[in-house]
Amino acid sequence: MTRPRDDQAPARATIIDVARVAGVSRQTVTRSLNGMRDVSEATRQRVIEVAASLNYRPNRAAQHLVSGRTTTLGLVVDDLRNPYYPELAAALVQQAAERGWTVLVAEVGGAGVASGERPAAADRGPELPDAERAQLAELARQVDAVVGRNGADHGALQGAFATIPFVSLGDQRTRDHDDPAAEEPVAAPVAGVDIDFDDGIRQAIAHFTATGRRSIAMIDASAEPSGRRLAYRALLAEHGLPWSEASETWADDTHQGGVAAALRCRDAFPEVDAVLVFNDVMAVGVLKGFARAGVRVPEDVAVIGIDGLDLGRFVTPELTSVAVDKRDLARLSLELLDGMMSGALPLSGPTVRRTVGVSLVVRESA
Repeated sequence: MTRPRDDQAPARATIIDVARVAGVSRQTVTRSLNGMRDVSEATRQRVIEVAASLNYRPNRAAQHLVSGRTTTLGLVVDDLRNPYYPELAAALVQQAAERGWTVLVAEVGGAGVASGERPAAADRGPELPDAERAQLAELARQVDAVVGRNGADHGALQGAFATIPFVSLGDQRTRDHDDPAAEEPVAAPVAGVDIDFDDGIRQAIAHFTATGRRSIAMIDASAEPSGRRLAYRALLAEHGLPWSEASETWADDTHQGGVAAALRCRDAFPEVDAVLVFNDVMAVGVLKGFARAGVRVPEDVAVIGIDGLDLGRFVTPELTSVAVDKRDLARLSLELLDGMMSGALPLSGPTVRRTVGVSLVVRESA
């Protein structure tokens, strides 16, 4: 028997495989797995056992044609108080509705982060608490497929939804600018849509330099450097710009975290004339922190956030931001899930990876 290459997902079992091993017809497999009454209990149990042993996943679209049931999609997010997630959910719900699908939204970890009882996603390990694991298991029983964006918990989400199509969202695939070994391909990667933040940060640094900024700081969302911070370091070097430990700081990825980080940044790096911020929520806090300290934006310091949230249009000065096209992110996610549910695409591997580009939206802050 030929083994699959390390960079390929194993072949997916089909209804024909289940029928052959169970010694029944394909129609009997369908009736057994759909709980129809015209199949004996003994036959039903045999089919279920064979399907489980082969890790067979039914064609959900075909099941819905038989049952008349609507496809239900799960969306897992980290914190609904961060406006990035409602904007993403709105795009996903709208495009799912165009397909006749419904969406269930589950928040995992947000309340704990806000209360201080749980560390921010970027500081967590791959294991989910038991209560959240149970929450995700219940969601898996209610939906046909899942889209998930849960900070650093991609591996935990993949494990929770191992038996149904799952697409991860976000920047889990960031180039590691310090560790070349980290660029080695991973065997059978989870399906997902990545965001090319490296290119967005490239655009931000280029905009700073084009407007005469030379002392560029970075405010990150975790003590451990994020992929965005590593990209910032690499791009400063490409532009021949100075870097020092004093030019970097970090805070919780909240509005208040941004306020505090702005003050620390100014104190530690007094020559700063531009700041790249991990996300827009923090960047709005940075604007407030600088205003409190009498620092004028953009006259004294230019500020650029990341995400392209509508929030950035409602502050003064309006926030310049590296914008993610959330409609495109939703579209690619649903296309992947559609293919995975129909059996046209595998559940993992390089053929179920997509990338969304970004663009710099220039407003008043830079």
